[in-house]
Amino acid sequence: MSSQNDPISDSEDNLVASDSAEPILDSETTMKMSNTVEVLAEIGEPLPEETFNPSDNRNLQIILDCPQKHVTPFETYVSYSIATKTTRTEYENQEYAVRRRYSDFEWLRHQLTHAYPSHIVPPLPEKHSLLEQIDRYDRSFILCRMQLLGRFLNRVADHPMLSCDKRYKAFLTEPPNDFSVFKRSNNSLGLFGRMSESLHNLATAYVTKGRTNEFEKMNEYILKLTEKISTMEKIGHRILKERIALVEDLQHIQPALCKWGESEPQLVKGLEAIGLAATTCSESEIKLIDKHRHNISVPLHEYRLYADAAKDALTHRDSFQIDYEVHMEQLCRVKAEQTQLEKNSSAEQPIVFNINMWRSPEQVQQHRIQQLSSASNVLAQQVESSRDKLECANENLRVDFERWNEVKIRDLKSILTEMADLHIKLYEESMTAWSNALPLVKN
Repeated sequence: MSSQNDPISDSEDNLVASDSAEPILDSETTMKMSNTVEVLAEIGEPLPEETFNPSDNRNLQIILDCPQKHVTPFETYVSYSIATKTTRTEYENQEYAVRRRYSDFEWLRHQLTHAYPSHIVPPLPEKHSLLEQIDRYDRSFILCRMQLLGRFLNRVADHPMLSCDKRYKAFLTEPPNDFSVFKRSNNSLGLFGRMSESLHNLATAYVTKGRTNEFEKMNEYILKLTEKISTMEKIGHRILKERIALVEDLQHIQPALCKWGESEPQLVKGLEAIGLAATTCSESEIKLIDKHRHNISVPLHEYRLYADAAKDALTHRDSFQIDYEVHMEQLCRVKAEQTQLEKNSSAEQPIVFNINMWRSPEQVQQHRIQQLSSASNVLAQQVESSRDKLECANENLRVDFERWNEVKIRDLKSILTEMADLHIKLYEESMTAWSNALPLVKN
């Protein structure tokens, strides 16, 4: 995908380095220094106001809305309002309202991924267009991104471990200046954070020797699910293009029939009825296309990203197993050499020259055995530690995968049911339109 055609390469991520690397001015400062701030409602029709659902019993609820475009001397980007309502005791207030930009969401997920490597961290929407080339500040694109960012925050809120993280709490509650300070003070990821990328690559290329059947089946399931969702996306995108072409054809019917009626007045009523039915079908198709993007295409694509997040968690789990296997192999080699030395006669060992004195074979053997014994003790501790980490990672992933699978079944069922309902409504409207036109055509 070329940068000149990318829908947002010149927009919110116009200076991509300012999102991936720390900019000279932090995001909250640039919000205040914006020369202009444009509310999305000014670009098109006003956005519907979202409110918290009184019947929602969750102890942490989040609403994302009110996108604004900020234009500064350095960059142009979009920020989003985040309203939080909670009854959790660790929160000082029950309601909060903050404004964050996409790079803040990236920072949060990066932190959560490295702090909880064996948990399934929900995905963020991609930096670039999900489905097609569109204008960099196209209303539809911004709304799709806002929808997925809100889904990300609420998925984290529903997670029993991730939702308790201090960085997530700060993201939802801290005012601009305090959040900027918090980000700078919590930007270090520690040793594991620095090594995670190489461990991730190693785990991808390395086939673990003892991966249990449980996690092998998990891997196969994720790969098959990703493949099926990708196929559904491709088919849906192709059908969407055909529907757009159909709408264009339907919109040409009424003008053509009007010209026909001018030359044959006796057919005017029937031709008008056909044209009206075609227009009704066209309007129904346009509604379906719009709802298909927001209610089907975007959620379905998000689930493919969610499947990728589950695959990443499994890969991180494999890195813990690699660490355990490496330490176990080293311990076995040391113990084997120690056992071999203890069995062999000291006369068979070579004489080693030391700076201060000649050592006898017995001394060489004893010295080597002591070295191996000391190394064996250290490795035994490392094996025990890595085994504990592996068992913890196994349990974390096992519990998370079960949760993820339950949510996936519910969400995909909802997506497909909504798809069926939208098509049924379209066909009912079309049948009604043509049924109303038929008597006039016969007459």
